[in-house]
Amino acid sequence: MARKAKSMRMPLLGAAFVLGLAVWCVVLFAPGLFSGERAASDGLSGLVSVKGTVKLEALELTGGEVMEINRAVQEHRAVFRQIDLFLDAKTSSGRIEADTVLVWAMVLEADGECEVRSWSRKVERAALVPQMVHYMQKAAREYEEFRKHPDVTRNFKCIYI
Repeated sequence: MARKAKSMRMPLLGAAFVLGLAVWCVVLFAPGLFSGERAASDGLSGLVSVKGTVKLEALELTGGEVMEINRAVQEHRAVFRQIDLFLDAKTSSGRIEADTVLVWAMVLEADGECEVRSWSRKVERAALVPQMVHYMQKAAREYEEFRKHPDVTRNFKCIYI
């Protein structure tokens, strides 16, 4: 009987060890998970991706900026299915400030086989979100105008504005 009890403890100890290891890994690799820390950029629409040397977290978007971007994305959801923002910084320090000059471009993928691209341009970080929203509106207008001409839409895969 004592031997059977000992054999029952071994799987229980193994399971407890694995569970403890899993909890330790979560605590180690997910700081902020239990403290409720979340960056405002965590609420950014899944249709928007940021690429380039500047990461989304480095922009330190405010809740209002995220809402502006998400509102513009929602307005043009029927036109664009993916929005790629390419960002590079003109700074020697790693920190992005309001006056940091960013080089940015956008690619907005439309529902057809066409995309709307912007040329690269420079903007200070403080003006980035208004520029993005303005560009999304302009791109949507241009794409809608483009679609009015079926003979032209067959010949172009990319529109630069």
